Amino acid sequence: MRGFILGIHIFSALLLIVLILMQQRQGGLSSVFGGGQSVFGGRGAAPFLTKVTIVLFTIFVITSVGLAWMSGRIRRPESAIEKAIKKGEMTPPTMPYEQPFEGE
Repeated sequence: MRGFILGIHIFSALLLIVLILMQQRQGGLSSVFGGGQSVFGGRGAAPFLTKVTIVLFTIFVITSVGLAWMSGRIRRPESAIEKAIKKGEMTPPTMPYEQPFEGE
């Protein structure tokens, strides 16, 4: 499942780069942030490339969140030290006794 989501993530990232570079300087998503014509100008809705860019961006964000969530749930193997602590062969390290500050 992780490989599938990673594949979609990489594919959407590459397509997003290509689509952004294909858009004209005056149009596209730059118009949303104050440049050029408005999104809902005389032509009605946003152009086709802008709509596809927004969809790909949404897919990119969703797959980013999904991959981040999945990476937090991956179980790593125990180290040799953790195994020894569980068996009782070692004790976990403790902090050395701290001397109080002179001002206390």
